[in-house]
Amino acid sequence: MNRRPIAYLQTDPRWAALPYRVPGERATIGGSGCGPTAAAMLIETLTGKTFTPVDACAWSVEHGYKALNQGTYYSYFVPQFAEFGIPCGQLSWVNTYGKPDHENHRKAAVLLRQGYYLIALMGRGLWTRSGHFVVVWWEDGLVRICDPASTQYERMNGDPVLFRSQVKYYWWVDARPFQKEEDDMTQEEFQRLAGEYLEQLGRREPDPAWGAEARAWALEQGLIAGDEHGAPRWEAPVTRNQLVTVLYRLWGGSTQEE
Repeated sequence: MNRRPIAYLQTDPRWAALPYRVPGERATIGGSGCGPTAAAMLIETLTGKTFTPVDACAWSVEHGYKALNQGTYYSYFVPQFAEFGIPCGQLSWVNTYGKPDHENHRKAAVLLRQGYYLIALMGRGLWTRSGHFVVVWWEDGLVRICDPASTQYERMNGDPVLFRSQVKYYWWVDARPFQKEEDDMTQEEFQRLAGEYLEQLGRREPDPAWGAEARAWALEQGLIAGDEHGAPRWEAPVTRNQLVTVLYRLWGGSTQEE
């Protein structure tokens, strides 16, 4: 499984308002820097060297890859990655927008399993109103994405059919020369990753309306005591201790509050 890349947002307030432009326009990194931001994520992930969207956008402008009143030329990615010794290429010049069954999608999925990352140009739909570059790092029933402009669950964990319907072009980035055997994950690293995953699940549908009546009943019956501040934290995972305590209270028992 590919390693999840370092995540950068073009809309990060540290650089969103900085210029990404050529003479005759007033474009910014936040508005037009999705391509260099996607490249920056993978370059820093693979090389271990700090390479921010500011660095990538500066390189793009300096080498003539910023398009006037648009975004970034498609020809940007190959030389940008070559600057760091990273193999990169465009999968095909066939536009697959609206073609979820096109052979290019199968080829892209195979590349992911072989240790490549992908950069996908999205067309109009969930990810953009016009054109937008995103990083694809894995597929396991959902398309795992680092989106330079969003942390929305659906945009980071794409429905495969919807995603393939809205992809126009793919670029591959060969991560295999940079792969190394990872040390065993520490308990602290596991807990951090698990916490991030559970937090992401919680953001997907916080306190849904269909559960309002049940939540009110649970509070009224004293089944849920909340945290030290009294907050019920409905999105939090349930431990076995908490589960048996809820069941014990439900069947008429009592237990000491923590």
